[in-house]
Amino acid sequence: MQPLKAKRIWLLGASTGGLQAVRQFLSNVPVTSDLAFVYAQHIGGQQMATVLRMIETQAGWPAREPSTGQFIRPGTVTLISPQFETRVSRQGWILRFGSSWQGHYAPSIDQLANRLAQLYRQDCGAIIFTGMGDDGARGCCAIKEYAGQVWVQDPQECTVPAMPQAVIQRCETDFIGSVDQLASRISEDVNQMETCS
Repeated sequence: MQPLKAKRIWLLGASTGGLQAVRQFLSNVPVTSDLAFVYAQHIGGQQMATVLRMIETQAGWPAREPSTGQFIRPGTVTLISPQFETRVSRQGWILRFGSSWQGHYAPSIDQLANRLAQLYRQDCGAIIFTGMGDDGARGCCAIKEYAGQVWVQDPQECTVPAMPQAVIQRCETDFIGSVDQLASRISEDVNQMETCS
């Protein structure tokens, strides 16, 4: 049995200041089965339950921390744990390991973006919000190679602008805007998808 598939998968990547930005963003995007969000936030593992509650109660999106064997579900936010390395298989289901993430960042936005780009190609996009470091920059380049979309929060409105700036410097971005402008733009895209189908 084939799993239900969203028309577009968006990876939301954030670090310092990102919880507030992503909450505001999701609060302004209507829940729709056309989209699925994968959310990679640099946080401590003890914050996972709080973030899941915030997404569901304040933003109104169904949210979950995935287990091995689950698929990315349309109309949901899949929150990636910083404690356990998580990958997406070639068949599109989640692989969650008992080991920690390799490299500087947990979770690794770059690793997730690379795999999602390979699987979903032009139906994959990334939005990089406020944060320290450069996690997401290489992964966004991979998304562009597969004809996906890359958007960033306007660095001037970020708590810490390093992550969006790194993306802007390394690859061609399709849209730069405030949190509200990002939400408005994605809502417009959903309306166009619904019109075309």
